[in-house]
Amino acid sequence: MSSYRVSIDIGGTFTDCTIVDEAGAVTIAKASSTPDDFSRGFIDSLEAGAQHLGITLADLLKDTARLSHGTTVGINAVVSRTGSRVGLVSTAGHGDALRILNSEGRTNGQPVERILNYAASSLPERFVLREDVREVNERIDSFGDVVVPLDEEGLVNAVQELLDQGVETLAVSFLWSHLEPRHERRAKELLDARFPDLYISYGSQLARRMGEYPRAATAVLNSYIGPLMRDYVTRLLDRLREHGYQERLLFAQCDGGLVDALDIVERPVMTLESGPVGGVIASQRAGAEVGHEHIIAADMGGTTFDVSVIADGRLPVRDAVVVEQHDLFLRMVDVESVGAGGGSLAWVDPQSGALRVGPQSAGADPGPVCYGRGGTQPTTTDADLVLGLLNGDNFLGGRMKLDKEAATRAIAQLGDQLGLSVMECAAGIQEVADSLMEDKIRSMTIARGHDPRDFTLYAFGGGGAVHAALFTRGLGIGRIVIPVGDLASVWSAYGIGLEGYGRTYETPMFMRVPLDHARVAEGYARIEQLAREDAERAGIAWDTLVQHRSADMKYALQVYDVEADVPAGDLEAAAMDEIVETFSRTYARRFGEGVGYPEGGIDLMGLRLVVAPADPLRPVTATESSAQADAAPIGERDVYWPEHRAVSATPVFNGPSLPAGTVIEGPALVDYPDTTAVVRPGLTLAVEPGGNLTIELGA
Repeated sequence: MSSYRVSIDIGGTFTDCTIVDEAGAVTIAKASSTPDDFSRGFIDSLEAGAQHLGITLADLLKDTARLSHGTTVGINAVVSRTGSRVGLVSTAGHGDALRILNSEGRTNGQPVERILNYAASSLPERFVLREDVREVNERIDSFGDVVVPLDEEGLVNAVQELLDQGVETLAVSFLWSHLEPRHERRAKELLDARFPDLYISYGSQLARRMGEYPRAATAVLNSYIGPLMRDYVTRLLDRLREHGYQERLLFAQCDGGLVDALDIVERPVMTLESGPVGGVIASQRAGAEVGHEHIIAADMGGTTFDVSVIADGRLPVRDAVVVEQHDLFLRMVDVESVGAGGGSLAWVDPQSGALRVGPQSAGADPGPVCYGRGGTQPTTTDADLVLGLLNGDNFLGGRMKLDKEAATRAIAQLGDQLGLSVMECAAGIQEVADSLMEDKIRSMTIARGHDPRDFTLYAFGGGGAVHAALFTRGLGIGRIVIPVGDLASVWSAYGIGLEGYGRTYETPMFMRVPLDHARVAEGYARIEQLAREDAERAGIAWDTLVQHRSADMKYALQVYDVEADVPAGDLEAAAMDEIVETFSRTYARRFGEGVGYPEGGIDLMGLRLVVAPADPLRPVTATESSAQADAAPIGERDVYWPEHRAVSATPVFNGPSLPAGTVIEGPALVDYPDTTAVVRPGLTLAVEPGGNLTIELGA
């Protein structure tokens, strides 16, 4: 009997599944995502995986030791505004914090062209209506002392008023609750007793950090998607139980750890952008196996192109994010996206007459025109097919046929508007999409002080291997890695399977340097006890976890704080000096030498503890293949190469049969069941002993 490790990532177009057996062999499966009920696509992908293994779904689930899942249910509800109607209860006098938006809501998180053109910007759509806000008398000051007691009767009456006018869920966020949460705790006792079925989020439970607006916004977003996620988790667990699965279902979080499904019901906001994080984790660990410390992780999926930058082998993590122009206190692996995926729609700007691609997407339904599901507007995938880069007869390993004639007609109609031939228009779609991807990488590297020439780019997702040589060409990157061949197409799902139990704990602590080591040690002891209790509830042995400590610090007269590592072991006076030195180096590395102001003093703002597996899973070095080793081409395909401005017969290789050491000169195509590696003219692809494909760009 095998013991499988199964991981599933739901994207906007496809639901990806990886199944790893005890020997490390990986089985790949894909199914169309089902936006009307994502749990159907989840089960469909499991069915496809079971078929690949030649067993029933019931047998697969019976032998599954761990099932982990990254979901887009929450972020889809946020973007499409299909969450619950939320009421907000705040401290008297502070009910408009969400409306004020820290005075930067019009341009918050917007691209530079929107920031520079103020007239084109707009305030974000609110997640809380003004009439759905109630203020309650209570006040705790900045020292954590109660100034005005909580008006308990007023609180209950305010919530009842909100429910009477149609509010479905509730967020409670009081001033200074991160420092002293006693009023929010009392509110929870009262409201749980009075409204036991009401979904309620509390700011102090989600973010123990100073910042009235982002803390309240985090609580609101949590309640906005809470009932939707609760229903999804319940429905998914019921479906799994029907098919015989009795183990725990683990959900990926945006900070890179896995938690039980029931924990996600309470903190669904932690699932936002959890899927793309899996690909970053897989890239980091795969890079460590081959000595790549500086990695650009580039994931081209069906809806978006996601980028993350790994420097010195460390996952990039940020403590605050912008979601739909709202600031949230979410600790998240730093991934940024642009609407340039395979399903991104091509269109003509009515004002400029220029060709545009995205951010609108055809999604899973109807999908690109070539899917034959009713789509009429061409996409990047349609362009790739018309150019000859994709094998329409063997898409997804033959499980799906692509209609090249329909894609050609759609692109021809678009080309007529632009005065371009079919091939010129298809190449133009590709050019525009790749320029968007290149710009996103540039903003994540050069704009942040990283030289892309020092990095290796890991290209994955269904379209990563197709487009990588184009969206890297202007950046000076010397090498592209397509991880383990076909596994690249489901790399994020595979990365979710590599994740382990992980939680982050924070506590506010304001202190001016010199630091009191006894207070710091006491603060860490307090949050470590919380971590131990959570691990015990989750059935995780404490000695299987490793703890990483850090502190948020800043120069007293400056605005932005940075995260500084805190040494392991006893926190004596010498350790305090080391913390300050680490902060100074970190600040200089991020903002530049000499920009700090130590003469004004240095402030400690908060403590953080991250727990993670002490022995993390290592990535596979090669996938199993039934194909016989053969480095010869299996045929040719007519491809339009813009470099030559002509169609030419291009050799096609069968990726799974290529032995290690194979070197292929471009132009060439390497077909896998779920992706195609495109070797453009003048480039060289090599098959590495570990299964990776590398393309040398000769920067």
